[in-house]
Amino acid sequence: MATHRTSGMPAHPYLDWAIASGFAYLRPGEWLPLLVEFDAQLTRRQFTTLGWLDDRLKSDVWVPDLFRGFPHPAFEAPEFNFCVLLIRKSGADAVVRDPSWQKAILRAELGPPGDRFDLGEFPMPPAEPADTQVEWQYRTVVAVIDEGISFAHPRFRKMSGATRVEYVWRQDAGIELTAAEIDAEVVAAKAAGEGEDKVYRAIGGLDMHLEGYKPLARRHAHGTHVLDLASGYGPSAAPPPRPLIIAVDMPEGAVGDPAGSTLTTHAMLGLYYVWLRAMSLRRPQETLPVVVNISYGPHEGPHDGSSLFERFVDVLTLLSRQTHTPMRVVLAAGNFRQSRAHACFELRPGAPQKLAWRVQPCGLTPSFMEIWFPANADVTVTLTPPSGAQLLLSTLTAVPNSPVPKPSPPAWISFAVPGTALSCIVLCLAPTAEDPWALAPHPVAPSGIWSVEIKNDSNTTVGFDAWIKRSDTPGGRRAKGRQSYFDDPAYLRFDACTRPQEFDLPGSYVQRRGTLSGIATGCETFVIGAYRRGPDRNDQMPAPYSSEASASPIPGRGMKAPNWLAPGEDACSCPGALGAGTRSGARVAMNGTSAAAPQVARFFAEHWDGTLPGPVPVPALIDPPSSRVPPADRPLVAGDGLLRMKPPVGRVWKDRP
Repeated sequence: MATHRTSGMPAHPYLDWAIASGFAYLRPGEWLPLLVEFDAQLTRRQFTTLGWLDDRLKSDVWVPDLFRGFPHPAFEAPEFNFCVLLIRKSGADAVVRDPSWQKAILRAELGPPGDRFDLGEFPMPPAEPADTQVEWQYRTVVAVIDEGISFAHPRFRKMSGATRVEYVWRQDAGIELTAAEIDAEVVAAKAAGEGEDKVYRAIGGLDMHLEGYKPLARRHAHGTHVLDLASGYGPSAAPPPRPLIIAVDMPEGAVGDPAGSTLTTHAMLGLYYVWLRAMSLRRPQETLPVVVNISYGPHEGPHDGSSLFERFVDVLTLLSRQTHTPMRVVLAAGNFRQSRAHACFELRPGAPQKLAWRVQPCGLTPSFMEIWFPANADVTVTLTPPSGAQLLLSTLTAVPNSPVPKPSPPAWISFAVPGTALSCIVLCLAPTAEDPWALAPHPVAPSGIWSVEIKNDSNTTVGFDAWIKRSDTPGGRRAKGRQSYFDDPAYLRFDACTRPQEFDLPGSYVQRRGTLSGIATGCETFVIGAYRRGPDRNDQMPAPYSSEASASPIPGRGMKAPNWLAPGEDACSCPGALGAGTRSGARVAMNGTSAAAPQVARFFAEHWDGTLPGPVPVPALIDPPSSRVPPADRPLVAGDGLLRMKPPVGRVWKDRP
């Protein structure tokens, strides 16, 4: 396996930024979780025992017990060189600068800080009987990795009343509940004359003494809605067997805090956990299909399937086929088509391009831009603040083997070689206002238009893609982040009738194309966009927000388009798809590709028997593509055509979306 360290140092730009800024912008927590790719010359057993790390640093590095067990030989495959490490904040700088770290780690992606967690090692799956033929009733597992999951809701029970949630892992609290424990809590709540609130209070989900957003205290929670669309049934809506459920509840503090950290580390932990628990549920000689839904997506990334998380998902999906628990991962395409967060252009030799980066006032979180281009290109980037005086003392010439430049607050420039045919320059800006809840004072950057000049110093034409990282605050939380964006006067936001312009027109470097989720371009995932119902059900339009792929200017790059579109909008006057609220009997509407993806996950759970290889069935019936979508955009919106699931007729409570 070829090494990815062309610069001689691991590629972890956001970790470098966090250390350089003194962790001033991250949420509290002693430990930093890192999704890492390690040198394939190390076995996984060698890596998880930390034999490669200098003894002086071992007290500052922790491998969760989740990764220390080896319940199947597939776990020790050389291509499975991914792991999660936790490093102590106070020792992070010494750890990442140590030669033992730089020799073993290829790439690392930073997650939100928190406490050290430990679920223990998982046992080996049951041995196969030697000569006994056993036929089990067909079963399948639906797993949802999300936040705010009402696991005690009646929609997730069997017809007998027992729960179908075999396991739920609350990552923030480090709590794992089994089906027996959930049933016991529900019985105790009924005996006490209380509802589901008692169950959630028992695990701290409704503890109002603690600070922070409480999704289970609200009428609507994202994870509950997604799980209902993926695997919710009424008391007598469908005969058994109903899919078993594994739920992973990501930390709310991480979901709601757009302070420069991502959720891919927690999503990776959740996916790995689902695989382990699915293997423990499998009976001897049984094939137990697993369908996982992740309705979460960032803006940034290479968008070519080479990101750490995408490569991990691809490898895990392929290895799962060796364990009789074949896995399919369904992802939301993203809701960023109108966000002005993507720029795309080509530069001739010696030509410059200026990008206008609009950074909004009163933003309490940092802003980031990633600029991607071929690894063999010679590029100079100059960052100028709204005042017009160049903030950095010198421009950054990004060539292979260049060192990471020293930071200069309130702006940082980090150069990373991420292990592909691409290179990336990461621009980091401090918040535009000081957070009154911050633990310590920090630099503040001026708001307004920051000029980013990119110059091609190569001898050939070079293509560029730039993405601005997501920093808006999810609904219901205390407002912190304000999304920055590209501000190009040539970008047409509205058409001649003052309606939002839905597809790109020539003339602007800001593109609606290429806004696909940064974790949705892998080879083995299923990516789902959203469409809205119109007066003519045979002429449905993609939702204005539903992200699409890009015809990238960088040679050899092919961004994977969404596989299908599922209904995310019922009508202009009644947006959203109906799903369960947080309490029994509650029904709420939620739109977005987050609501579209679990409907396809449900289709797989009900129709896929785990047979591999084989053709992938098209969900439900296919409507013809809309004639209003420009021909050039049709393959970018939904694969080779607009393949859509037909929605239910009318806004009624349906047990099958």
